[in-house]
Amino acid sequence: MTNKLSLHNTEVLQEETRTEEALWREYYPKLHQYCHFLTQNKWDADDIAQEVYLKTMKYYTNQQSFTSALLNKIAYHHWIDQVRKRKKETIELADEIGNLKEENQAIDLMYSVELLIKHFTPKQAIIFMLKEAFQYQSKEIAAILRTTEEAVKSNLYRAKKRLEKISEDEKTFPMELYWDEEERELVADLFYQALKIQDPSILIQSIPLIKSVDDTPQMVTRKIRPFNTPSSTLCMAA
Repeated sequence: MTNKLSLHNTEVLQEETRTEEALWREYYPKLHQYCHFLTQNKWDADDIAQEVYLKTMKYYTNQQSFTSALLNKIAYHHWIDQVRKRKKETIELADEIGNLKEENQAIDLMYSVELLIKHFTPKQAIIFMLKEAFQYQSKEIAAILRTTEEAVKSNLYRAKKRLEKISEDEKTFPMELYWDEEERELVADLFYQALKIQDPSILIQSIPLIKSVDDTPQMVTRKIRPFNTPSSTLCMAA
């Protein structure tokens, strides 16, 4: 009796294998062709065709319901799901790259600001910022600070000389003595905000609050030139 059951089971298994092979030969080439039509590349077509075919064989045991139309329908929905998933992953990756780029830009800005504050006097830092970051002319800066154009050029010259010494690893006199701690924080924040929004107005309007800048400033009405971050200039010199 046991031998008969074993023989029967073997025959059933062989029959199922022959049936699966027949279905494979009949439907898989058509399915693969359809998947290639959907994906427009061989690798995706291979993956989807095999996955869809095996999934269909597992859940659709009735051979009469096993048709090319069924396989194509399942393949279509599977591909749509894949496209949506990839699109979501692409958006997430783009967001991550965008966030990383913003973080890097913020770091560059903070580095530039710290370099100005650390190595320049308050007046030199403001003059250098207006000149190099926002492309103001010396006479415009002189009008803002109510000083002479020669004084502006002199401060700018000394600031650039300090940058050259920094780039050459020469020791420079520390500028901490020229800065009040509260003013240091104020100016650093003003520099950062001006660079971030690409508009020097917030800095110019706040100059009267900076006691370290001796002269009384005034606003100069003018068209803002295209923004140029000083980070490249500073980083190149540093």
